[in-house]
Amino acid sequence: MTDVRFYKLAEIEDSLLKFAVIASRFENHWVFSRHKERTTWDIPGGHREHGEQIDDTARRELWEETGAVQADIRPICIYGVAKNDETKYGKLYFANITALGLLPEKFEMEEILLADGLPEYLTYPDILPQLYGRVQEWMNLQSSSDELWDVYDENRNLTGRLHRRGDPMDPGDYHLVVEAWMLNCRGEFLLTKRSPNKGFPNMWESTGGSALAGDDSLAAVLREVKEETGLTLDPNRGQVVFTLRRGDSFKDIWLFRQDFDLKDVVLQPGETTDKMYADKDTVLRMWKDGVFVPLGYLDDLFKSAGV
Repeated sequence: MTDVRFYKLAEIEDSLLKFAVIASRFENHWVFSRHKERTTWDIPGGHREHGEQIDDTARRELWEETGAVQADIRPICIYGVAKNDETKYGKLYFANITALGLLPEKFEMEEILLADGLPEYLTYPDILPQLYGRVQEWMNLQSSSDELWDVYDENRNLTGRLHRRGDPMDPGDYHLVVEAWMLNCRGEFLLTKRSPNKGFPNMWESTGGSALAGDDSLAAVLREVKEETGLTLDPNRGQVVFTLRRGDSFKDIWLFRQDFDLKDVVLQPGETTDKMYADKDTVLRMWKDGVFVPLGYLDDLFKSAGV
């Protein structure tokens, strides 16, 4: 798999930026484009022209490849793709398209696709999913961007420093994330569906989030579940079954064996849109079908839960 590395916006010299890629949404759907000579789909974007500002490249490419006539375009980060001992750099953007016109005929795109997630057939299947995933992470950080986190070192020791959620973390800094899997007596997990305005929109997940400054893991998981579902967890019925270190976070995976009635789950506007119970096989099928948030630890979870 091609390795894509991500950098802060000011970390790579502007003159080295050769591409602009614009992950775009229109009416709560992702926008993809198809070249006239291909059968595969792309995230809108393209090469920077001589003498062009990279932000102008993004605006031009978005119009040429989608027909967007009005959009709010925001830079996310710089990305680098290494190939043949050379790294090529581009700038990754997010665009909220508010007015979509006809696709310009004189350019290379044949059609656009409005989708809830990545299409099956991609022009760059090793690269585009990594860019798409980075955009999803950025979208999550824009929610409550002024939220403050405690900063941990690589050994999970508190540093005494605080970090603002909406800002990129410095190398070697970590924050704490918790995830609560609630298992009932029938072997079913309580799931909620993410709002279309969030990262990984319209996808199913277990409840979780980042610990706020001053939270320990237990306080964070009790608060997150209460805020997102209205349910009160019994601390005596839960335990951390394993911990993951991913990127800039420590993630505690909690398992609570506690029964709740679905009618008692309170959906939060702007956060969740639906609720359900699902057994192991259903969760795996949803994950395979691409309607569950991407997770790499489900087998370990099910083994820990004994299902």
